[in-house]
Amino acid sequence: MRLAILVGLMSVGLLAGCGGVESDVEEPVQAMRPPPCEYACEIARNYCLRNAPTPEAVEACRADYLLCASDCPAPL
Repeated sequence: MRLAILVGLMSVGLLAGCGGVESDVEEPVQAMRPPPCEYACEIARNYCLRNAPTPEAVEACRADYLLCASDCPAPL
């Protein structure tokens, strides 16, 4: 009885393709990251926002980010 159940489950698994080697492996999808200057500004802004204790500090973080981003070269 157990053998019949095991064989049935194995056949369903093989028919569904479970546990087999994938024939066409695709390249991993990578998120698009902004240029280095903008990326550095975003990292600094995120760090600032995480440590901002007051709404005024949050606004200062946003102002610093805008100043940082305005210094970055325009994308091509």
